[in-house]
Amino acid sequence: MTTGSHNSDPETDDGILSKLAEASIVTDDGGGALTLTDEFRTVWRRRMEHLRERDPIELLALLLDADPETLTLSNEGSVTVTRSDQTVGEWPSEAALIADVAAFVALSEQLPGWEELDGTTRDELIARLRVFLESCPQCGGDLEDEGSEVLADEVAVPELSCVECGAALL
Repeated sequence: MTTGSHNSDPETDDGILSKLAEASIVTDDGGGALTLTDEFRTVWRRRMEHLRERDPIELLALLLDADPETLTLSNEGSVTVTRSDQTVGEWPSEAALIADVAAFVALSEQLPGWEELDGTTRDELIARLRVFLESCPQCGGDLEDEGSEVLADEVAVPELSCVECGAALL
């Protein structure tokens, strides 16, 4: 796998990719693109299946290390969680929330140094893993890549959604 440099700083893209490769979470697919290892994909999938039936507030409490009683969930198009009237998390859907919580748990078990990463780095890493999803975390349905949306700063962002339940993942 080529990551562009040998920088091992976990705060950089190259450092994160190196850490993921060293921990056998991602690997080169043989054609130069990254893919999840079979082992990590299996662990992540099992975590998502387990979380499907749980209350979203419980998921959020796990992810935010908070008392569920202090969290409020709004699920109007996107999922927003607040604590004391302050937004502490947003996801495009409950399916994305399930994927992120499952990734958080799986990475905390398999990525050495996970605890030392700052919250922003963890959030970015978790959200990036959604591009590797093969089925909907919420219903198990097939996913469809609806192309890429180009943002104002000309960054292409893929649009991934479930064909069964319509959940937006990216």
